[in-house]
Amino acid sequence: MNKLLTIVFNSYYSKKNLYRVLKNLKKYPIIIIENSLDIDLKRELEKKYKNVKVFIPKENLGLAKGYNLGIKKAKTSYVFLNNPDIEISNKSIDTLLLSAQKIIKFGILAPTYDNERIFKNYSNYNVPFNNGIPFLKKSKIYDVNWIDNNFLVNRKKIAGELFDENYFLYFETIDFCLNLKRKKNKLLVFKNIKFKHFGSKSTDSKYKNVVSLTRAWHYNWSKFYYYKKNYNYFYALKKIFPNLIQAIKKIIINIFKLNSFSIYLSVIEIYGIISAILCLKSFYRPHARN
Repeated sequence: MNKLLTIVFNSYYSKKNLYRVLKNLKKYPIIIIENSLDIDLKRELEKKYKNVKVFIPKENLGLAKGYNLGIKKAKTSYVFLNNPDIEISNKSIDTLLLSAQKIIKFGILAPTYDNERIFKNYSNYNVPFNNGIPFLKKSKIYDVNWIDNNFLVNRKKIAGELFDENYFLYFETIDFCLNLKRKKNKLLVFKNIKFKHFGSKSTDSKYKNVVSLTRAWHYNWSKFYYYKKNYNYFYALKKIFPNLIQAIKKIIINIFKLNSFSIYLSVIEIYGIISAILCLKSFYRPHARN
C-alpha cells in the first residue's frame, strides 16, 4: 500500500457511490468521514476493504470540518480530498502524486473533469505553468485562481491553513483557495489528468428533498459569509441581493403552480439569506429519515 498519499472521502448517505469507487482504489490508504453516522456502513466497508478506515463523527460535520478531520487523521505527506460521486484511475492518482513530489512548492494540485461542457472544477484564469521539470514537459498545467473540490494537498504545508469550519456546505473550497493564493501558493490543474464527476449525486437519491433543502439554505448563507469575511459586509449585501429577489420571484411563480415543495424551498433560501445577514451561525440541519 502506498505510504505517501491518503485519499479522503467526505460522505453523507453515499453507500452506492462508495462501493463503486472503492473497488478500484485498493492501492492507497483511504479515510472516509461518514456524516450520516452510519456505524453499520463503517463495519461493512472496513471488513470488505483492508485499506479503508471509516470515521463516524458525533454529528454531521459538513464539508469543511469533514475535510479537516480527514487531513488530521491522515498519516501520509499528501492527502487527496474528494466526494464519493467521482471516478478516477489509479494511474491518474499516481501521476498527481509524482507531480506533487516534483513540483514541491504548490498549494493545490487537481485533475480536471472528463466532461467540462456543463461545468469545470477550476476558474477560467488559465496561466500556463512551466518550471522546467523534465517529467512535466508534456503536461498541460495551468495556474488558476480557485479549484472547487477533488484536489491534492501537502498535509504539512497546509497544517496552519485548514478549511474555515464556519462553513458547512458551499464556498469552503473557494475560501480555502483564496487563503492559499494570498500567500503566493500556486493552485494547479492538470488538463491531461482526467476524472469523471457525476454531479450532485454523492447522496442516495431517496434523500433528494433533504439535500435540496440543505443546499438551498447553505448556498445563500455561505455566499454571504464568504463575501463578508473576505471583503466587507456591504459588499456581501450587494452580492446576495439578486439571490433574495430571485427567491421571492420563485415563491410567487410557484404559488400559481400550486407547487408546495418549491415554495418551501424558496422560503428556505430566504431563511438562509436572512440568517447570514443577521450574522447567525451556519446552523440549519434538516434530518434525513430512513
